[in-house]
Amino acid sequence: MNLFDQLHCPRCKGRLQAIPDGALQCSLCERLVPMVDGVADFVADAPPLAAGADRYRGDPRPHNAGAADLFARMQTAAGDRWPPSLGDMIEFGCGRGETTHSIVAAQGFRSLLVLDSDIEMVQACRTRISDLGLTGPPVRYATLSGAQDAVRDAVADTVLGTGLLSGIGDVRAFLAMVYRALRPGGRAAFVVPNRRYYEAMSLAIAEALVQRHACDGVWPEGHLVALELLAQTRRLLLHRGDAGFLSGLQVKHLFDSEALQDLGEEVGFAAATLIPLDPDPAGAETTRQICHAAGAPDSFTETFGMLAAAVGQPFFSLLGRQEQSASALLWLTKGSGPSLRIFNHRPPPPPAWASADAALAGVSPRWSVELLARDTPEGIVVALGGWCLCNTDVRWVRLTLGSVALGSVALGSVARHAPVWRPRPDVHEVLNRRGLYHPLNTLCSGIASELLFDGVHPDGNSHPFRLDILLANNVIVSGPAPESLVMDEQMVVAN
Repeated sequence: MNLFDQLHCPRCKGRLQAIPDGALQCSLCERLVPMVDGVADFVADAPPLAAGADRYRGDPRPHNAGAADLFARMQTAAGDRWPPSLGDMIEFGCGRGETTHSIVAAQGFRSLLVLDSDIEMVQACRTRISDLGLTGPPVRYATLSGAQDAVRDAVADTVLGTGLLSGIGDVRAFLAMVYRALRPGGRAAFVVPNRRYYEAMSLAIAEALVQRHACDGVWPEGHLVALELLAQTRRLLLHRGDAGFLSGLQVKHLFDSEALQDLGEEVGFAAATLIPLDPDPAGAETTRQICHAAGAPDSFTETFGMLAAAVGQPFFSLLGRQEQSASALLWLTKGSGPSLRIFNHRPPPPPAWASADAALAGVSPRWSVELLARDTPEGIVVALGGWCLCNTDVRWVRLTLGSVALGSVALGSVARHAPVWRPRPDVHEVLNRRGLYHPLNTLCSGIASELLFDGVHPDGNSHPFRLDILLANNVIVSGPAPESLVMDEQMVVAN
């Protein structure tokens, strides 16, 4: 199978054909797709992708130890689902080729098309495969971005992606494209991060950190790495489903098993199953591996994993069988023919708290927000720093400029939001000595954002403003603050 048997022109869906200089050309619009060192480069003349746009991108690290045996672990997890032959394959997001290396070495396919949005990644993958010196089924390479619809219908028996789905903004559209590219009876397998496992691990890491600090009087060596992991995970947990906020992140999703299975079936797959990839119900080994991969010293990782497992037992014990692994294998099967599909929608989530007192769990929220505003030709720019602490999840600090009304944004005003998730261990040390707040809330209570109020300019040297705290349960908390934001003057709003 050649490249033009699996790919078509992303501009007009015309048939591609090889021309004498080695490039591909569309038979309809005559668009040229250059071949660069054996890679069909569909991205070369495409419009630049906007920040946060979907990219079929694999792991950019030169050596990812976790990917070395990932293909074998996928086979083990799939068990009897794994077919004797993978047939014609497409791998999305090859990165530098760790998984591709294992696929080619196993020789269990008829043809393999390797895709990534970064040509340097594809070239590194191609070099790695060439160095194997193996003769066997053909392997072909191309660059492709999420904005390009270049994969033809029913051209693959197997689709694989190992570090891809969590970085795709529109997961539904991507899975629909995969469904279309598969032949009847084909299958797709993706390695995805498990939201509930990461939530349990975050709670355990936070508890372990504060217990070590309480015992030793100082934070352990390597705690900064653990805090950064904690903060980045908390950011994903707090803002899951917020496409606008997550669009600029390389990792955009942590997945719930039932939601991902429902999505797979909704786009047409006959079966969608999430299988734990490396079950670790206690969490000790996974915590150790993740901290080690992030760069924590051995002295930290060797002891911290066991401590996190010990204090995190109440959290890990609540995980169901499908959630007992940080990564899971999403296995999708396309039916061999038409079938009747009946969907039963899941019940809606419970309503938000009726009162702020109930939502705050009886502990008053605290915050200290630093503001420095300046007037620019584009509008007022406000740098926000500080922290915000509550005994429930805090999503945003909302800053409103212009005429403001209690509890909402009034007509004629402009609001911007700063997320609350950055590491602030000092907030825990000073404000949580009695343990009134959950460690995860205190350790990840920092604010560091710059907000542009485009088209808004001060009236003289100041501008009316309001500051609100937006909780994850839709409760809005406000506190005392000055009536005006003064330009070029450091201000602190504290409660």
